[in-house]
Amino acid sequence: MRASGLLAGGYASAKLASASAETTSQTPASPPAPSFNVKHHGAVGNGSADDTAAIQTTIDAAAKAGGGIVLLPPGRYKTTASLHVAASSIVLSGEGAASTLAPVGDFDTVKFEAAASLYRNAVRHLCFDETEKRGGHTLAGRYVAQFHCHDVWGIAGWNAWHFHNFNCVTLTDCRFESYRGRHYGRATGGGEGGGRSDVLRLSGLVHGGARHEGITGLDIDGYVHTVSGQNIYLVAVGGKALWGHNTLGAENNPSFFTFDDLEADYPDGEAIRLEAGEHFYFTNTLVHATRTAASNIDLGPEVRGATFTGGFSTGSHQAGIHIRGRSIAVTGMHFHANSSPEFGGKKNTFPGILLGRESRDVLITACHSGREAVRDYQSHGCEVEEGADRFLIANNNFAHNVTPGIKNPAGPSPTRLIANNL
Repeated sequence: MRASGLLAGGYASAKLASASAETTSQTPASPPAPSFNVKHHGAVGNGSADDTAAIQTTIDAAAKAGGGIVLLPPGRYKTTASLHVAASSIVLSGEGAASTLAPVGDFDTVKFEAAASLYRNAVRHLCFDETEKRGGHTLAGRYVAQFHCHDVWGIAGWNAWHFHNFNCVTLTDCRFESYRGRHYGRATGGGEGGGRSDVLRLSGLVHGGARHEGITGLDIDGYVHTVSGQNIYLVAVGGKALWGHNTLGAENNPSFFTFDDLEADYPDGEAIRLEAGEHFYFTNTLVHATRTAASNIDLGPEVRGATFTGGFSTGSHQAGIHIRGRSIAVTGMHFHANSSPEFGGKKNTFPGILLGRESRDVLITACHSGREAVRDYQSHGCEVEEGADRFLIANNNFAHNVTPGIKNPAGPSPTRLIANNL
């Protein structure tokens, strides 16, 4: 019931916002939120004293007042247990890198969760030095809505953030680097107990740094609906960079992704792996150099509807893009130096573009696959596996590969159209 109520509010939010805008001129401005300084409640901030109880007392005081800003002035605040936010309208705010939380142990550094849904919480202008963490997350939330994380820097933690069954979570201008757990960012919805997540907005987000084996850059799992990303950088993560899937058994798969200017460099797994879901839109995607036996972009058989426009895919262990889903369009992308031996790949084995045998309704147009004046690693500009059907490959440049052109063992047919390629 809690999740259903939250979602009903989420779907109505646009109408509520419109109504609010119409009445703004008639409504007096809200008074400023009260502030609660952690040092006024006993926090020391010298890096050695345990400030957990003092900061929690400050959070509880803000909650008792109906919300407010919990101020962490410059200092290094050691914590040894979770800071638990269980009320709406609580904002944790510092002064950038000068305000540092330094947790020690195995727990979620800041946890947002209550018996009812939480609204309008935020974390801003804070640094998290998590070199002494042994587990948990920097930020974790369940059933939060209108949550905003801004100008946050986390370093050397276990897992960076995880939100489950949420409505409108926003992360802007945040950097999490050199983490050691299973994921940097994770958004989940549904699964046991039902529910879903709706609207994840990411902008100016950096995940990565010192590689730790198996850690995912951005993991979107289960019934997560509407993910919008701009200027996302996933660099040297030890697993998949962006992973969309449904391991939770949620009633619906991830859907409605829009990513503009996504860059993923040197992941150990795929730069983009979509295993299930529909309606994925990527513009100006820059992916480079998977380090294991994987293609840069892998679209699984259960993917329905994905569009890639512009950008490049280079230096992959295998193909630049491996398409096995349905209703896929790739336009204006560049593919070269894939099937790369840089990390043990087999030169002249995989193409720039690979249409898998399960693929259907695929459009490949205006792409460059290969490099002029360079003997590329790629076996072909494009390869079509036997069994692939209902595709159009037209107006592409496949000239500059080890073997120029297209490998198509099944040959053309009225439903397998290849035309006007160089």
